[in-house]
Amino acid sequence: MVETRLDGLIREKGLYQCLECGKCATSCPRCMSGKEYSPRLLAHKVIAEREDEAFIENAIWECLTCDLCSERCPSGVDFSGFIIEMRAILAETKGLKGYRAHDGAVHAWMRMMAIPELKQHRLGWLPEGLRVKSAGEVAYFVGCAPYFDVFFSGIEVNTLSIAVDSIRILNFLEVEPVVLADERCCGHDLLCTGDRENFEALCRLNFAAFKEAGVKEVVFSCPECYFVWKEYMPRVCRGFDLKVTLLMDLIDQEVSKGGITFSPLNLRVTYQDPCRLARMVEGGVELPRKLLGLIPNLRLAEMEHFGRGAVCCGNSGFINCDAYSKFIQIKRLQEARSTRAKTIITSCPKCMIHLTCAMRDKAKTGEWKMEIRDIHSILAQDIGWFKG
Repeated sequence: MVETRLDGLIREKGLYQCLECGKCATSCPRCMSGKEYSPRLLAHKVIAEREDEAFIENAIWECLTCDLCSERCPSGVDFSGFIIEMRAILAETKGLKGYRAHDGAVHAWMRMMAIPELKQHRLGWLPEGLRVKSAGEVAYFVGCAPYFDVFFSGIEVNTLSIAVDSIRILNFLEVEPVVLADERCCGHDLLCTGDRENFEALCRLNFAAFKEAGVKEVVFSCPECYFVWKEYMPRVCRGFDLKVTLLMDLIDQEVSKGGITFSPLNLRVTYQDPCRLARMVEGGVELPRKLLGLIPNLRLAEMEHFGRGAVCCGNSGFINCDAYSKFIQIKRLQEARSTRAKTIITSCPKCMIHLTCAMRDKAKTGEWKMEIRDIHSILAQDIGWFKG
C-alpha cells in the first residue's frame, strides 16, 4: 500500500522528470549552509534506492519547503509538495514527525486547538477603538499572532501588532471585520510535520465556525495562513465556498480606486520576501513592492537575493532550528545590513521571529541591530485619505 502511494506521489510531483542537473542543491539554503543535503540525491534514493530507509527518513525532515529548488528546477519538479506529502506518509506509517523546536510547544497548542470540545475566548488582545464584530460577511483571520507574542516575549518580538494594524487598515477602509473568539490555528506547522489528522481537524473546525458566523470572505495578512486556506482548505473541507483574500491585494484594489494617499516616511528599508508569498502566490513579489512604492520618501534597497530568488529565514514549521538554520539567518541579516537600510520590512510573523532571534546572538552579529517591522504596520502608520 505504501509503495503504491509512493509511486503515485513520485509521478504526481514530477520526480521522474529530474535531470540530475544539480540546480536544486546549488540553490538550497540548507545545502549552502554546509549541511550535507541534496534534493536531487533524495529524489534519486526514493526512486531507485528505497532500501536506504535511514537516509530517506532523515533527509525528508531536512527540507525547509522554501520552494527555491522548485523555482530553479528546469523540469518543474514540485519538490516541496513531495516533501509535505512524504512527511504525512512517514507520520502515518512510522510515527515520524521530525525534530520539533521548543520541545514541540508550538505544535502542542495547535493540536489542543484541534479538539472540537475546546472553548476559547481569544479576544483579550483587542485594544479599544478597533471595530470588530462576531458575525458578518467579511472576516479577518488572526492566526497564531497572540500566541507567538506571549511565547516569544523573551526576544521582544511584537507579532500581535500585525493583527492590530491589519484591523486598523480594514477599519480605515470602512470594513468592520468578523474576529472570532473561538478561531483555530490554520495548522500550517502540523501540515509541515505530517500530522495530517489534526491539520485537517483544524481546517474543518475553522470552516464550520466561519460559516456559522455568516462569513463569505476571509482576509489574511499572514502568508502561511493564506497559503493553507487557498491551497488546502478546498481539498479538506467539502463544499468549501469562502472567498480567500490577501490583505495587501485588498489594499491595492482600494488604492487603485483613488482617494487614498500615504504620508511621507524618510527611511531606507530592505524587504525580506516570505517563501509562501514570493514563490507560492501569484504576484507575491510585485505586490508588496508596489505598496511600499506608494509611500513618499521611502527608499527600498534590495538584498542580493530577493523576490523569487530570496533566501528563506532559515526555519519552516518550527522543525529546522539548528546551527545550519542560524547560519542561514546570520547570512540573511548580513545581506540586509549590506544594503545600508535601517529597517527590514517583511510580511510574515515567522520571518520576524527568526531574524529577531538571530540578531540577538551577539557572538555572530556583534552590536549592530536592525529594526524589523511588518509591511501592514508600515502601511497602517502612513495611510490616509487624499485631501486636495
